[in-house]
Amino acid sequence: MKETFYSFDFPLKICLLADIHNRPFDEISRSLERQQPDMIAVAGDFLYTYAPTDDTPVMLRTQYSLSFLADCAKHAPTFVSLGNHEWMLSDKDKQIITDTGVKLLDNTWTEFNGVFIGALTSSGVSAYAQFRKGKDRVYPKWQHFNSPQRNEPIIGWLDEFEKQSGKKLLLCHHPEYRDKYLKDKKIDLILSGHAHGGQIRLFGRGLYAPGQGIFPKYTSGIHANMIISRGLSNTAGFIPRLFNPREIVYIVPK
Repeated sequence: MKETFYSFDFPLKICLLADIHNRPFDEISRSLERQQPDMIAVAGDFLYTYAPTDDTPVMLRTQYSLSFLADCAKHAPTFVSLGNHEWMLSDKDKQIITDTGVKLLDNTWTEFNGVFIGALTSSGVSAYAQFRKGKDRVYPKWQHFNSPQRNEPIIGWLDEFEKQSGKKLLLCHHPEYRDKYLKDKKIDLILSGHAHGGQIRLFGRGLYAPGQGIFPKYTSGIHANMIISRGLSNTAGFIPRLFNPREIVYIVPK
């Protein structure tokens, strides 16, 4: 795992963490101890494919995710957004997350040290939350709620967010959302993950990313006002990450 540093016109030193997928986090904790960021942005996918039930909350069945979030909160104020792998979370799960000391932002925003921080929730998470309010307790597979053909993210609240008079930071797990939903929004900095660096990188370019396909546009680095993390784990089964180390991203003020 490597530490990647980007200089950006933003007044806080930010640590961007994405796609840890319920994996061990000792290296991350040591990095946070060394770097002492002003804030931590967890840009989605701290879970990995749990089946929902009506009994034990998902967060209480994880091996590392709760401890990871609690550890982040000990190092710096931590703001968390929901990625596609958080689709099954209930209201009780969300309260358990908040109890770790982090600030969970679910299609909402808050103010911190003079800047405004929002989080655009993955479309599948919002779709499943609506489904769960109904009476049907037969849970479809997660792909049903994460199909871009079926769902759109909830973006109406961004109109009020972008009107705030100050620097604005948006956690958005999906970098592919930028061009479709965010390009014309008055947002200073967008932090994303999801693409896992393209899984295999050839000649400095990722090979594949969900939601973007082969040779995706957004997998890593700075793209105008968006910074993308290559992620902190491998979830592609037998396909290794090649020429694509896991990374912690630090954004430091210019």
